[in-house]
Amino acid sequence: MVTLNAPYVAGFLGFREAPPLLQALEKLKNVQPNLMPQVLFVDGNGLFHYREFGLACHLGVLSDLPCVGVAKNLLHVEGVVRSEEHQSQVRVMPECQGTLYLLYLTCLFLK
Repeated sequence: MVTLNAPYVAGFLGFREAPPLLQALEKLKNVQPNLMPQVLFVDGNGLFHYREFGLACHLGVLSDLPCVGVAKNLLHVEGVVRSEEHQSQVRVMPECQGTLYLLYLTCLFLK
C-alpha cells in the first residue's frame, strides 16, 4: 500500500504517481539489481497525453528507462479521432479469464 501525498489534479498524474514508482524501482535496484527491468509499461498515457507528456513520459525521464504508456482511456489528442470504424477493430476475447481487448491500430484513425 502506498500513500499518495500530492492531491489529484487532472492532467498532472505524473507528479502524483511517479514518486512512489521511482521509490519502488530504487528499492528493487538496491535489493535485487538483477531484476531491474529494461523497459517499463505504465498504466497511464505517455505521448498520447493532451499535454504530450503523461505519466509514462514523466517516469521514463526520471528513471532513465524506456517507458510505454498503456492507458485505459484515450485522452483528447490532436489528430486522433474515435469512430465506429475504430470501435469495429477492437475485439473482446471473453474466453480468457477477465477481459482481454485486442486493438488493431492503423493510420486510418489519424487525420
